[in-house]
Amino acid sequence: MGRALVQRLHNPHNYECACDPDCWCRRTTLGRAVRWWLPARYLGLQHKNGALEEWKQGQPPGALQAWKRRQHERGTAVAARVVGVEPIFVVSDVARAVEHYERLGFTTSRHDEGYAFAHRDGLTIHLAGAGGKQPGAGSIYLHVDDADSLANAWREAGVEVVEPQDFDYGKHEGSHSDPDGNLIRFGSPLRPPRG
Repeated sequence: MGRALVQRLHNPHNYECACDPDCWCRRTTLGRAVRWWLPARYLGLQHKNGALEEWKQGQPPGALQAWKRRQHERGTAVAARVVGVEPIFVVSDVARAVEHYERLGFTTSRHDEGYAFAHRDGLTIHLAGAGGKQPGAGSIYLHVDDADSLANAWREAGVEVVEPQDFDYGKHEGSHSDPDGNLIRFGSPLRPPRG
């Protein structure tokens, strides 16, 4: 779930504070409000972290600087988090793809005539006009709570669906290919046998 706007403004990089409880950034209202974006070190304020200071004291001279240099050389000084994934399906006709995904129960939006989006339950599929690329090379796996219900709904919408089947890896899976051949596989956990 996304963070509230005030949280994104207050802590844009979603950092977690490791300071001691008596640090200025936890102790004062102003500190809690500005700790992530105030360049406090330029004002003579230092964050308090006893565990980090203890660790630094146990390191040989120059170890911290050498580690920072190695991280910088590798380009990994700041690690990025993956916060979402959205597949891109190359389609030969964006308008036809939009109509097709609406039949599958997606809502759609357009960037322009050559690019659209299909949205459903927090998933967004990009529908990109071919523009010289070969359409139909995309695929996605949807984890759903009931594969049979989804297959029935799509069949009722008039699209071809490969009937869900049980597999020994614990999934009940089916699939559908859109008009350009992009594959949507979907599955739900196997139900226990009725006894």
